[in-house]
Amino acid sequence: MAKTTKSGSKGTETKAKASADKPHKASAKPTAGKEIQAAEGSKKTAAPVVKRNPLLPRTPMAECGALTKWRVVDATGQPLGRLSSYIAKALMGKDKPAYTRFHDTGDAVVVLNASQVVLTGNKWDQKTYYYHTNYPGGIKSFTAKELLEKHPERLIERAVYGMLPKGHMGRQWYRKLRVFAGSDHPHKAQQPNVVKLPYLGTREKA
Repeated sequence: MAKTTKSGSKGTETKAKASADKPHKASAKPTAGKEIQAAEGSKKTAAPVVKRNPLLPRTPMAECGALTKWRVVDATGQPLGRLSSYIAKALMGKDKPAYTRFHDTGDAVVVLNASQVVLTGNKWDQKTYYYHTNYPGGIKSFTAKELLEKHPERLIERAVYGMLPKGHMGRQWYRKLRVFAGSDHPHKAQQPNVVKLPYLGTREKA
């Protein structure tokens, strides 16, 4: 019987502790609600967040091919190297403020009178071009004078191709080059603009 009384006394003690804890939990709930209401009230009264402008404006990016125009260049009396460097810059768009290395922002260039291009010194006989037939001992060579007699437009095409960067963008820029030996061209529908070249080292300044 003593054991049962002890167990009963333990049960009454646990019930008393539980009843003692209940009012504390009930009293804790309204305080938590007041804190939440106070936090919400502080959020409503807080000052609005001001959006600041970025320190630097965004860099403008031109779309690929959006700035393409057509130019007409007269090669009469112009030195081959300096004329080709001017054409290469125009094809890449390096003379424009919106130049982008991985976008096509340059212009299409039509070169006329390629047969009247100039080489200084003895380069007509000294400048040599090479190609290989892919057979043993199949190296071939020809001078600039021989190339001028057969295919005068290839003088400018070879020089410009060598000045363009190698890769997919270089090939895309090179496709916009049109070279003709005479003064006639079939691109009048594109309404090209005739460009007055700067002084490129010719004997007589423009």
